[in-house]
Amino acid sequence: MISQGLNPSKALEIFDEMKREGVRPTVVTFSALISACEKGQQWKLALQVLEEMKTTFGPNVIAYSAAISALSKGQQWEKAWELFCEIEQSGEKLSVVTYNATMTALEKGLQWERALDLFDEMKFKNMPVTVVSYGSAISACEKGYQWRQCLEYLDEMTGRKIAKNVIIFGAAISCMEKSCRADIAFQLMERMKLEGVRPNVHIYNSAISACARCKLWQKGFQLFKEMDEVGVKRDVVTYNAVLGECHREYFKC
Repeated sequence: MISQGLNPSKALEIFDEMKREGVRPTVVTFSALISACEKGQQWKLALQVLEEMKTTFGPNVIAYSAAISALSKGQQWEKAWELFCEIEQSGEKLSVVTYNATMTALEKGLQWERALDLFDEMKFKNMPVTVVSYGSAISACEKGYQWRQCLEYLDEMTGRKIAKNVIIFGAAISCMEKSCRADIAFQLMERMKLEGVRPNVHIYNSAISACARCKLWQKGFQLFKEMDEVGVKRDVVTYNAVLGECHREYFKC
């Protein structure tokens, strides 16, 4: 596949060679090329390929979804939103992938309310929301300090029997950290253990940062020491969080 393992320049070379040899590209060809651009974080090139495809085949939801993903990686939420509206108005049936990619682009662009509106729209349409959908929604909650909504989404996942992973819990704990709800962050760490999800360094970093934000330096240092006990290797973010708190509370640390 063009989209797998090739950088965008090489993929484009193969695409041009294909046309020179008289082999007519299909929608699948264009979509694969756009995906290669997305993986190579070449959003401008992805848009160029999309425009070329549209002149022959018109709007296609798979190609648009790949282009929106490329724009998301390029931090281009406005352009991603424009493509979403364009494909929606074309009459093409939108996929879960289209919604997920657009939600991710919006939450990365701090457009958390729009992202959550799309998530509500997915559920209203009875679309099969996935763990990726919830991940984007929970990340949007983090951007908007919507910790109560975040907890509701976690409960929804349980009700829908959608297994949570470390990314879901990481986003949720980060939301609690940003909202200064360290108490709930600790509960979520216990919850993830009960659900068989092993905390990683990012989970601990968020929880320690929550402690720093909420002035719970003793609990933060306890988590710092716990990382050794459970075999989670610390990184520079871990040390920065703990040392920063020690600096603020040096007479107690």
